Amino acid sequence: MRVRPNKRRKPPRVVTTERDIELFQALHTHGVMSRVQIQDYFGWDCVSDANRRLRKLFDAGFVDRRFVPRKFGPTPAVYMVGNEGARVLVNERKTEEKYVNRRRYRFKNISDNLLSHELLITEFACLLKSVFRRYSGCELCDWQSDDKLADKCNLIETGGDLLLKPDAFGSYHLHKMLFNIFLEADLGTEPLARINKKVELYRSFKASGLFERNFGHKFFGLFIVVNSDTRAANISQVLPAIHDLKVFVGNIETIRIDPLFAPVWLQAGCDKQISIHAAANLSIGGSQS
Repeated sequence: MRVRPNKRRKPPRVVTTERDIELFQALHTHGVMSRVQIQDYFGWDCVSDANRRLRKLFDAGFVDRRFVPRKFGPTPAVYMVGNEGARVLVNERKTEEKYVNRRRYRFKNISDNLLSHELLITEFACLLKSVFRRYSGCELCDWQSDDKLADKCNLIETGGDLLLKPDAFGSYHLHKMLFNIFLEADLGTEPLARINKKVELYRSFKASGLFERNFGHKFFGLFIVVNSDTRAANISQVLPAIHDLKVFVGNIETIRIDPLFAPVWLQAGCDKQISIHAAANLSIGGSQS
């Protein structure tokens, strides 16, 4: 496996733009993003322009990068907030300095396995941003990472060995309706029984009233995003048929078509793929905004 050099060149003079600051904010929110994800997130069509700008920002210390190891083929770069980018967020966006640095340290030292998990979470967020640009009346209005959710989802089942730790929470507007979702990213390393237990914890979380009290809304859906069709089918088959919580399971490569309106999701005990928002059936429980 060839290791690509990761040295900075002589720092160029960089005048940061509003789009640069939005990039630093996105990297802070999501922790780590690939170049392709950055392009999807911002609708940045030209690969060479994206590479040039990211190279300048890297050389000037606004973003950091590392290369994802692969046995075969090229080793793609992923990007994180750099020291200079963190300063911009603290000064321009009034982001808490300790929190910015804590997340920077976490993702700078993340293991390769956890990095793949975080990239899967980011991939889904980028897909949402990308699809919302194609439809009028759609907007991603909130996205919270796991460390922002810890205190809001501190449900501990008596005698249980599993805490509720969502990978992310998001809200989006669709034709003046607000929809709330929790995300669980799965790389196929957890036993199916553990996935089932997580779903039960989400049901308990909703029934306890903690979601309404801590998030200010009554309804949410649970999205379980995996990296293979086989894994999606296996999870959907072991989940019990429940009516108090909408759970959708999908392969990230399949839902890339359109995560909202295309029939790309599975539900418990059903081998037929469905759309989340099928015609007039807005099925995950929205509320008037």
